[in-house]
Amino acid sequence: MKERKDFRILMVYPNLTMMLVPSLAIAKFTGILREVGYEVDLFDTTHYVSELTSSPQNRVKFLQAREFDEQRDLGVVFKTDILGDFQAKVDEYKPDLMLVSVVEDTFLQGVTLLESVKDANIPAIVGGVFPTAAPEKAISYPGVQMIGLGEGEDTIVEVAERVRMGESCEDVKNVWFKRDDGTVVKNQMRPLVDIQRGMADFSLFDEARFYRPMGGKIFKTVPIETYRGCPYSCTFCNSPMQVEIMRANHLGNFMRRKRMDDIRTEIDHMIEQVDPEFLYIIDDSFLARPEAEVEAFAEMYADLKIPFWFNTRPENASAKNLELMNSINCFRISFGLECGNEKFRREVVKRAPTNEEIISNFDTIAESGIAFSVNNMIGFPDETREMVFETIDLNRELQGYDSLTVSIFTPYRGTDLRELAVKRGYIEEDSMATHTTSSSTLNMPQFTSAEIDGLMRTFTSYVQFPKEEWPRIALGEPDTEEGRKIFNEYHNRYSSLVFQGTQESRLEQWDAPNEYVVETKNGNENKEKPWGWNCGVEQNDYAVPPNDP
Repeated sequence: MKERKDFRILMVYPNLTMMLVPSLAIAKFTGILREVGYEVDLFDTTHYVSELTSSPQNRVKFLQAREFDEQRDLGVVFKTDILGDFQAKVDEYKPDLMLVSVVEDTFLQGVTLLESVKDANIPAIVGGVFPTAAPEKAISYPGVQMIGLGEGEDTIVEVAERVRMGESCEDVKNVWFKRDDGTVVKNQMRPLVDIQRGMADFSLFDEARFYRPMGGKIFKTVPIETYRGCPYSCTFCNSPMQVEIMRANHLGNFMRRKRMDDIRTEIDHMIEQVDPEFLYIIDDSFLARPEAEVEAFAEMYADLKIPFWFNTRPENASAKNLELMNSINCFRISFGLECGNEKFRREVVKRAPTNEEIISNFDTIAESGIAFSVNNMIGFPDETREMVFETIDLNRELQGYDSLTVSIFTPYRGTDLRELAVKRGYIEEDSMATHTTSSSTLNMPQFTSAEIDGLMRTFTSYVQFPKEEWPRIALGEPDTEEGRKIFNEYHNRYSSLVFQGTQESRLEQWDAPNEYVVETKNGNENKEKPWGWNCGVEQNDYAVPPNDP
């Protein structure tokens, strides 16, 4: 039995290449474990080149974000030998316990890392959203002996102490434990944690991990959580799954909001430790809280003035809320629109606002003076090409945004729409999800993966340019030599119109949306507006472009 100060815990963070902003969960676990006296280190795979193109660079490729260079702008030094470096880390550090934090699209990477050091016989627990959503699947892998379900703050401390004392973890709450004979002990869930407790410790992350592009600038960024859970029930998201698990186990409401004084204490701690230039609020929907609480946040934050970002829904963005956010240096907001077909959005996606209400909300948002992006999703189960063009048309009704993002529906375990996809036969029960800018894994007869990919590539061009150009934009959908040539043509045009300069220059364009002349290839002159949804050209009611131009 070792003293706590000599007991070494290696946290393992499998991650997709260049998924930016350091993990708040890893930072919280670091702080908690160090607080009780353990030695802690980290192996982070974010800067390793893998076969999966990084989501941030896909955003750039598909005209959803400004270009940036990881090495020049962020100071990243890419690595390639992930398994060799991990084995060397384990050999050098000689951990007594490993904690592996995963989501579904990083789980297999985590399993591969554990398999590569299995001969060292180091106890390891795998936790995160994926083991919580699919414990039977997670524990089935030969290299996985323990998984942690639900929240990990208390679980990791008990597991570490049991291993340090040479005791079994078979009866630790929130843990499923695989015995040597293959049988699995499935323990009960423990009570919800106090989310006010514990300070994040980011000191184990490489300095380059803190830098990320935002609105055409580079900021030293740290994440912060002001509440946990979500009051909504979107069927593509696994947050409702967390709420239901806690309810089914009679553990209370997973949705918990922090007190403002505790948030301020956390921010002050981050300033002292990291000196951030930007705060990245990771709440599912930041403004989904009582208006009085929004006012309290603004009052608490007023003297800080550190620019910040958050995600929320357009129906939460009242003029008053936005005015408060603008007054305390809110730099940017992302708003979830997701789908343009009202009936599908209401009945399948479980989002109630009408298109008329959404457009009205965005009119208010555009007048706020805060830069914002609009989040869309395509490739839902049972969606059609025509429905995606309803989403495109709804985006064309919006003004004032800095950028549009488009995600491909990803059938994550724990979501209602994954269950629908399995029921329809669009995916196999055993299939694993990948990230939201990779190709669709659904096999739908009415809307193929290749067609979804094509619309991911061209979505922003369909929104930006006149409908007279839609037949030509459609030629850029296929991933062929001709398709790539036409896509690159629109890529260059879109970038010169939309992504010249920073989001501040876009806001200036919005304040003074004067027409300017762009010469076309045939020598004619087009009047285009940087913010005009029809680019200053009268629209015709063209049919949806064919999917096989």
